Parts: sequence; structure tokens; C-alpha cells
Amino acid sequence: MSASTNKTFRGVEVSTLSHIAILLLISILAIIHLKSIIQPLVVAILLFFLIRPPAQWLEDRYGHPLAAYGILTTGVVMVFLIGANILYQSLQDFSSEAGTLSEKMTEKIAWFSDLTVYGYSFDTSALTDLITVERINEITTDFVGTLAGFTGSAITIFIFLIFIIVEAETLPRRLEAAYPEEMDRFSSIVENAGAGINTYVITKASVAFGQAVIVALILSYMGIPGWFMWASITFLLDFVPYVGAPLSFIPPTIISFILFEPLTALLILAALFGNQVVWGQFVEPQLAGQRLDMSPIVLLILVAFWGWAWGIMGMILGVPLAVIMKLVLESDPRTRPIAMLLSLNPNSNDES
Repeated sequence: MSASTNKTFRGVEVSTLSHIAILLLISILAIIHLKSIIQPLVVAILLFFLIRPPAQWLEDRYGHPLAAYGILTTGVVMVFLIGANILYQSLQDFSSEAGTLSEKMTEKIAWFSDLTVYGYSFDTSALTDLITVERINEITTDFVGTLAGFTGSAITIFIFLIFIIVEAETLPRRLEAAYPEEMDRFSSIVENAGAGINTYVITKASVAFGQAVIVALILSYMGIPGWFMWASITFLLDFVPYVGAPLSFIPPTIISFILFEPLTALLILAALFGNQVVWGQFVEPQLAGQRLDMSPIVLLILVAFWGWAWGIMGMILGVPLAVIMKLVLESDPRTRPIAMLLSLNPNSNDES
């Protein structure tokens, strides 16, 4: 008798694993070298999933599908453009204060170097090399510049979104005609992906917006330069799991230590940290009902990969893309074990 050629590893055929590896390699090369095309397409697909429920509500109410999508798309574009304009003005305001902040920082470091605690003085040489106002201004300028560069692809995103909206009306019928035996699986993927993305984006956007509003109020009240910019960065970085939100309040905290006495700066830090904890640990679970069923280390690796490939926008888009990838893997019995490995709480009772 001949040996079986269908060798398996942990329930997955080796041939399937090899095919997945080849597809992953081709996908990574495409993601890197076709970024200018794939990134706007991904954003357009995510926007479609996001505006689809309210558009369907408007369509059921008024009976004009294209008008419903047109109103929502126009509203999203207008909000985006207005926010980008205010963000750029806030960056300009902060940059104009950079010289004054540098002088105050030099004075604060000199005061700190003269400070002694029980006869022990602090070496500030490493601090002056690591933290400077110019470095903060450079980092924020690059961050806002990345967003501005992404704004340049807004027209491409808008065009992709229009075609996706048009195709959404006829594509299901064409898929059913071409692949009738696979239609149930396609429909399940689309429905689950849409529900998962909507839950994640709406929850995350609500939590991020709430955090950003509180940050804006605190920093504006305390007179921190560029308060709108720091609030906007808080909003965007909250979409980066685990590390984004804590990183967002480091620059305004440093500026607080430059401008105010240590006790006041510590109170501002405590307020920013408490704001993040309340929204992230208490409000978000109540809104979402449950957290994403993804292993934290897997999620961080995927976000790091998208950040490496597409920069800050890749880190923001990494979680929705991870959700879609996991749903696609779950839809096929041959790749379902891989999806279970990615899960935080895999359901061992799933049919294979």
C-alpha cells in the first residue's frame, strides 16, 4: 500500500499550509509595493461597512439608496476635511510656541539639576539628549504630515467607495450565479465582517471621541499649546490596541512639566491617565459587550506588521483587518484550526 500523501499538522493539511504560506508571501509583497492602491481600497471597504447600516435605514425610510449613501459619504468627507484643517492650524500654533517652550525647558532642567534629595543630585545630561521640544515638534509634525499625506488619497478613497456602493447592489446576484454552492459562506463572511467591523469601529470611535473631548477640555483649560492637536492624536492612537492610548498623553505631560510646577504637572498626568482608564476599562466593555476574540500577542504582532508596512495608518487599520482575516479563516474547515489559534477563547465545539 502506498503511503498517504495528505499529511497533516495539528489537523491542517500540509498542502493547505504551504498554499497559505505562498499566498501570505504574495500578499505581503502586494501590500508593500501596491500601498497607494490597496490602502485606499481597504479604507473604502471599511467605510462602506461603517455607513451601510445608517444608509439602509435611510433607504428604508425614504427609498433612495444612492441618495442615502451620497448624504452619508458627503458628511464623512466634510467632517474629515474640517478636522484636518483645524488640526493643521493647531500644529502651526504649537510650532510657533516651540522656541518659548525650549527656553522654559532649559530653565526647568537647570532647576531640576540643582535639586537635591537627601544629598543626592540628579544627572540631567541624558534627559536633555532624550527629551527636547524640538524632538516633540518634529515627531508631531511627522505624525500630522503622515495624516496630510493620507488626505491626498481621499479622492481615490471616494472613487473606490462610489464603485463599491454601486457594486454592492449587483455583486451578490453575480456571486450566486457563479458560485451557488459557496454563496452561504460568502454571505456569512460579509455579514459577520460587517457586524464585527461596525461594533468595533462604532465602539472604538465613541470611546476615542469621549477621551479626546476630555483631553481637549483639560489641556485647553490649562493653556497647553496645541491642545486640539494632542486631543486629535489621542483620538487616533486609541485605535492602536494596548499601547496607543498611553503613548498619546506622553507629549502633553512633558509640556505640562515644562510649563507648570511639578505638583500641577502630576495632577494633569493623573487626570489624563484616569481619563484613559475610565474610558478604556469601564466604558468600552459596556459599549462593546465583549472584547475582540483575538489573542493580545497576535493582535500586537498584526498591528506591528501593518505599522511597518503602512505607518501610523496601518496601525489604525490593523485591528479591523485582523477581524476580517480571522473571519475568513473561520469560514473554511481547512483553515479553521488556524483561526482557533488566533482566538483568545476558541470554541472547541466548532465543526471541522
